[in-house]
Amino acid sequence: MEQIREFWEKSNLIYLTKKDVTAISRKTGKKAADIVDTLYDYDGCYVKIKDLGGKVILDLPVMKSKEDTTCIFYREGCTVYSVRPIACRLFPFRVEEETLSNGDILLSINYNPTCPGIGKGKKVDKRMLEKLVVDQFLQRTEDITPHVQRLKAAGAISAQARIFRTLPGRQANRSSNSKKKDD
Repeated sequence: MEQIREFWEKSNLIYLTKKDVTAISRKTGKKAADIVDTLYDYDGCYVKIKDLGGKVILDLPVMKSKEDTTCIFYREGCTVYSVRPIACRLFPFRVEEETLSNGDILLSINYNPTCPGIGKGKKVDKRMLEKLVVDQFLQRTEDITPHVQRLKAAGAISAQARIFRTLPGRQANRSSNSKKKDD
């Protein structure tokens, strides 16, 4: 049981796409803001602009967690299994992103070594796993692109803007206002 608890504690960052949020909201009847965790108040836009357009902040949504850090939809099993996010379908694999010095993003597939099921069950289809990773990355890009294009067209993003990502699951409004000032 201790191994499972450790596993849950280390596996709570479930990245969500717009498609995931819509499907889970429809299935559960919950508003998107009730299931999504982001740094800033969730308004459906994953792009925030700071410093007069000098900072573009990608505030990528993750599934909210319970106090014990487990998924809000886990109760003796997954209660949204039929519409579970891509991140959950990848489980126990995870995607690690590295931004290279030239700005390219390198995606690597790794696994959570604390998963009690590693080495048990059938062998993973590598192509299917890679397709899920690509689908998740493409869906996230499709979620962000319209917001960036709209903000750029409105002149809200400067030509020299730098792009940042938030740490998921850490809401600015949960902590002191000093965090907001630093952004």
